[in-house]
Amino acid sequence: MNIEDTVWQFLDKAVARFNTSGDPKSLLCPRRDPPKLKSDWAAASERAIAYRLAFYLESELRRIPLLGDHGPLVVDCEYNRHIGAGKSLEAAEDKVKRIVMEARHRELEADDDGFYVFSVAPDIVVHQRRTDVNNLLVVEIKKRSNPETEEYDNLKLELFTKSKQDAKGYGYEFGAWVVAEDECKPEERRLKILAQYQNGYGKVLAK
Repeated sequence: MNIEDTVWQFLDKAVARFNTSGDPKSLLCPRRDPPKLKSDWAAASERAIAYRLAFYLESELRRIPLLGDHGPLVVDCEYNRHIGAGKSLEAAEDKVKRIVMEARHRELEADDDGFYVFSVAPDIVVHQRRTDVNNLLVVEIKKRSNPETEEYDNLKLELFTKSKQDAKGYGYEFGAWVVAEDECKPEERRLKILAQYQNGYGKVLAK
């Protein structure tokens, strides 16, 4: 089995473990405004959802074992470091400014070279810390009820999976966009992989 098949197979297994556990019932509760029931306000953050998926993903990858206690590969949540600096992405297109501003509700100015640079902390990464040698997988998770634009996650995954060109590049081999279905009947709440990314391009699997 090649590394691509391995990554998608074990991410699928991790999502399946989440969906068949008690996590959807307790973590994917919708948040309504105004609330109809007290329990409507029990919605968990995307960080909590990402952690549970990361736990299942690491558990599956340790079966190979692709991961171990002494590395080099690890699973991290919201890892915001890049070698000796903070993680950031950059792109020159004007649409980047619009997408980031709509998602983060703040101004974005171009640098001296005309690039828009913005800090990021991916929801889940499978990588080797302090180097770009083993950037294997980056995952972004979005709750269906989150009003944040889908374009923002798409932009991040495209940029993270582009080939490493300079000091700002990352070259993650694979990226995945995962949606938490929380605007549905309780028995239908689950995680779903909606798109896979490679070489800066995304392939939509479902909606």
